Amino acid sequence: MSSKKFTHDKRVYLGALKFVPHAVFKLLENMPMPWEQVRDVKVLYHVTGAITFVNEIPWVVEPIYMAQWKTMWIMMRREKRDRRHFKRMRFPPFDDEEPPLDYADNLLDVETLEAIQMELDEERIPLCTLGFTTTSRWRWNLSLPIMATPHRLAGQLLSDNIIDRNYFYLFDKESFFTAKALNMCIPGGPKFEPLYRDMDQGDEDWNEFNDITKLIIRSPLRTEYRIAFPNLYNNRPRKVKLGAYHSPMVMYVKTEDPDLPAFYYDPLIHPISSNTNKERRKRKFYDDYDDEEKDDFTLPEGVEPLLKDTKLYTDTTSAGISLLFAPRPFNMRSGRTRRSEDIPLVSEWFKEHCPQSYPVKVRVSYQKLLKCYVLNELHSRPPKSHKKKHLFRSVAATKFFQSIELDWVEAGLQVCRQGHNMLNLLIHRKGLNYLHLDYI
Repeated sequence: MSSKKFTHDKRVYLGALKFVPHAVFKLLENMPMPWEQVRDVKVLYHVTGAITFVNEIPWVVEPIYMAQWKTMWIMMRREKRDRRHFKRMRFPPFDDEEPPLDYADNLLDVETLEAIQMELDEERIPLCTLGFTTTSRWRWNLSLPIMATPHRLAGQLLSDNIIDRNYFYLFDKESFFTAKALNMCIPGGPKFEPLYRDMDQGDEDWNEFNDITKLIIRSPLRTEYRIAFPNLYNNRPRKVKLGAYHSPMVMYVKTEDPDLPAFYYDPLIHPISSNTNKERRKRKFYDDYDDEEKDDFTLPEGVEPLLKDTKLYTDTTSAGISLLFAPRPFNMRSGRTRRSEDIPLVSEWFKEHCPQSYPVKVRVSYQKLLKCYVLNELHSRPPKSHKKKHLFRSVAATKFFQSIELDWVEAGLQVCRQGHNMLNLLIHRKGLNYLHLDYI
């Protein structure tokens, strides 16, 4: 672009620099999934080639999308073991001065690698948009047998602890808020900076020894006590949250074998049987007493028990019970399609207790993720109403932008080349040796 005929285009390139973050965001949003071999996307490009936008939103059915990714967990571990598609990359892969590859010269004739798929997986279009939806593109409705299959496939990454809320006692959001306000650390939880700097400063004229309303506890207090009952065991509880003390016990036992009946005796249950002679004699006494008091009572003819012809369970009873205790979104029969990037896949992992057998670096990563999660929850505010702006609709209505359908890789290389040209033009125009852009 050093010749004079590109003088006008240089201004267009530099003017499009502010839209590069949005172009990169839309490119990453539509990244092909491991179960797709090729993805063609709709793009919106400037007639001079200054900027290219991927004009598409990947709407997916949430339970099916999660099941696909969680089957990929198994398949990609096999692929990594076999080293078919996994290759170690050296970063940075390109030099700063090296322009990106050209799609027509380097990749057009290259055969794409096979997609990582299971036999149960469908193609992208029927699964992610209209295949199992029964109302429209924006809503989905799955029957019980269809929902049971994604739930069973997703069991590899679903945690059993989400069902029992008592597992999260003193390890939930309210407990972390209280620990942060009291400048304490829950065992295995995150550490925060002190919220109040005057925690240790007592009033010299009025302390716990001359205040008759104070409750003096001489034994050392555990951190769990102070967080569970902050108003009782702390001198100045400020901005504390009271969490749930106990939730009803869950009597559901998850089955590992899908071929088992809906109601069966699980080996996890071990009742203590009584075999003493005293209990045996007592049972014999009551049996003899019942025999003496037994009347000659018979039911009239034609009397049948209620629900005689109704089966105790059907083929879908076990699946229905498992879905009743399943986490979101598998406990829903219908819902709205969501953007694929808005669906949390493994965000529940770090909200659980990290096993002590894990390495130290893993436990530290758990704590850092928990700290970020708690801070985001504390600082979150209700969204403000804004007037919705449609950038792509506005630019598509002009004569400077055209639409076409391209391979995702080709669109990505175009965005990389455009960003490379923009930064080079900016460096030469400003006479700089190095350029650092902060879009935040």
